[in-house]
Amino acid sequence: MKTSEDEERLLHRGGRPTLADLLDTLEFSPSKGAIELNGARMVLARATFGADLQDELVRRFGEHEAMVLLMRLGYRNGREDAEFIRQEWPNLDVGDAFTAGTRLHMMTGTVRVETLHNDFDFKNDRFSGDFLWHQSVEATEYSRRHGRAFAPVCWAQTGYAAGYASVFFRKLVLYKEVSCAAMGDKSCRVVGKTVDGWGENDPFVRMFLDEVLSTRAESPARRKASDRLQDSVSTRTLEELVVAPVRADLDRIARARLNALITGPEGSGCRIAAGWLHAARFAHGKIHRCHANSARLPDLLEDVRKAIAATGTAGHTVIVEGIDALPDDLQLTLIEMIKTFGAGPVNLQVIGLSQQPLAQLHQAGRLRAELIYALSVLPVAMPPLAVRAADIPALADAHLMRMRPTEEDVPPRLTEDARQALMFGDWSGNLPELRATLMRAAICAVNPPLIDAPDIEAARGVSGAAPEVSHDGDFSRLFGQLRPFFEAGIGIDALVSRIEGQALAEAGGNVSAAARTLGLSRAKLDYRLRQSKEDDLV
Repeated sequence: MKTSEDEERLLHRGGRPTLADLLDTLEFSPSKGAIELNGARMVLARATFGADLQDELVRRFGEHEAMVLLMRLGYRNGREDAEFIRQEWPNLDVGDAFTAGTRLHMMTGTVRVETLHNDFDFKNDRFSGDFLWHQSVEATEYSRRHGRAFAPVCWAQTGYAAGYASVFFRKLVLYKEVSCAAMGDKSCRVVGKTVDGWGENDPFVRMFLDEVLSTRAESPARRKASDRLQDSVSTRTLEELVVAPVRADLDRIARARLNALITGPEGSGCRIAAGWLHAARFAHGKIHRCHANSARLPDLLEDVRKAIAATGTAGHTVIVEGIDALPDDLQLTLIEMIKTFGAGPVNLQVIGLSQQPLAQLHQAGRLRAELIYALSVLPVAMPPLAVRAADIPALADAHLMRMRPTEEDVPPRLTEDARQALMFGDWSGNLPELRATLMRAAICAVNPPLIDAPDIEAARGVSGAAPEVSHDGDFSRLFGQLRPFFEAGIGIDALVSRIEGQALAEAGGNVSAAARTLGLSRAKLDYRLRQSKEDDLV
């Protein structure tokens, strides 16, 4: 293997095993078609393979899922390499074994590591590290293919560093890539700490614990039915489920560091989407929520402006609810803040929320066009729950999990019939209506903790008191109105069928809504409608 004279000095620097030690154990066996590092099988491959894999994962699953998968693979690979070093060089000083990961990374052509700060105490499980990554293969290949990135892209390497370091501590060690060559920085920079050091509420920590480290050993076919009922909850949070239809757009906005306009009917999840966007863009920082008509909004905007101007602190997100009602003077204030602070790398993010669609905001003319355009480079429209039938069972599971008084309590569970009943609801009240219905059903369930379809129907039927009906006079008057139909030869069965059809038509084809109007269960009305169609065919 060719090595220049300047490189020779680097081969013997650092702890054991040095780069020279590692290279001495590298064996190429043409007869076996194998490359081995101290007996462990290795593969020499072009860097484009990893770039192709990343591109295909992004295309197939989206950026976030691709990042999670590559971090997970990197994490596993890092742990395996750490165990390999400990087993093959058993007499190594633990500090040398710990830092050998950086040398393995260099030897494999992944990256050149420069240590800025590396403080570790294995006995007390304390660690903090700061490193520069030069010539990162992930960053280099990304730039070559796609140009400048909007966010760090060294996903597998970040996972690898976490996996390798965690083997030496009784606590999980996580690394964050705080700058990346693919974003135009001179080099990549990563900072490592234990989970305690980052804080358990840190968004990146939560994502790593909930998604990167979340694995299911058993196949779906071998898991118990009760486990399958909670499958969506075990892998996806309620917030993630709510923003699923717009998550790709939110990720793009966060990466591009844009301001945002999120529209959608009341209860569709606009506030949750805004919170998600804040967490996606700013790992740390402050979030400020206020309604456009609130008397405290002017002071809030002034406080944010002063905080950024005085200290340059990053990570301020201002969420203005009902932005279509924002007074003109505050519109000018927001526009000025966006111009002053929003153009920086990471300073201010403004998110406007409105129940009116973007087109209506333009037509109404209450918002200045300059503000609308500043917020709606990539507009986000949250869909109503009525068009998300397939998502409702998973959303319901997530809600039920949160209804447990403690984590040890068994959450209420939906039967398959209950899931079907939820999917066919109209849910004009969106997520709040779904949550209230589930709470009533869980409290009043006939066979708790199971929630069945009749429990759902009963919970959905709760409403204000019905108007008083006189069973004598009113019924006599109604019968008199129906008499002409009977005299015309229309029997009671045909009349009932027409009433059911009319109720269905007025409900826009929604069987559940029609059933509630008629005082029937959805299952019963569905059966009667099918029976009526079969009679028509006879």
